[in-house]
Formats: sequence, C-alpha cells, structure tokens
Amino acid sequence: MPFIGNPRDEMPRGIAYSLKDYCQYADTTGRCIRDDKAGHIDNTHSPILQRLGLDSAQWLTLTTEFEKHFYYAAGAEQMMNAFKRHNHQQRLRGIAKAKELLKCA
Repeated sequence: MPFIGNPRDEMPRGIAYSLKDYCQYADTTGRCIRDDKAGHIDNTHSPILQRLGLDSAQWLTLTTEFEKHFYYAAGAEQMMNAFKRHNHQQRLRGIAKAKELLKCA
C-alpha cells in the first residue's frame, strides 16, 4: 500500500505515515534494540537513507515504481552499464532512471 501521510478528511487507502516518518520509525526502533540482538543499529551509524545516499523522494520512487523503471537489472548506473556489457546488450531499460535515482548510491 502507498504511504499517504497524516490522517485527514476523505482519507485514501494506504499507510497513514509519510515514507520519511516510517523510515525514521524503523531506524529509531533498530537503535533501541539491544546491541546483542539481530536488527540492532549502532548509534554511531547515520540514518539509513543518508547512508544509501538517497532522499525520501528517490526512495519512494524506487519502492513504488520499481517494476515500471527496471526490467532485467537494477542498480547504480555504472553497475547497470557493466551488466549491459557483460551480457552483450545494446540497450538496457532503466539506466536513465538509475542515473537519476541512484546517482549517489
């Protein structure tokens, strides 16, 4: 289901969080888990989207439109180009979107 943000009149179907709030919730939860348990995020790590080099708009596009933009391969532009060369492809769907969405990844 899509992230629809805060509750309001005539609420559409979806998760009543913004994606940014949900990622912060998951990150905070991981930091609260004991450090000897699976899922623990060390307090010295920066937030997950920051570590991935993504902003919330990029992440939302990747999570809600993934199959629309990528077909045979997905990843940063340089990795997709390497895949294209390795598989002797002339073109590969998604390279332009990878360049746009994953420029820092």
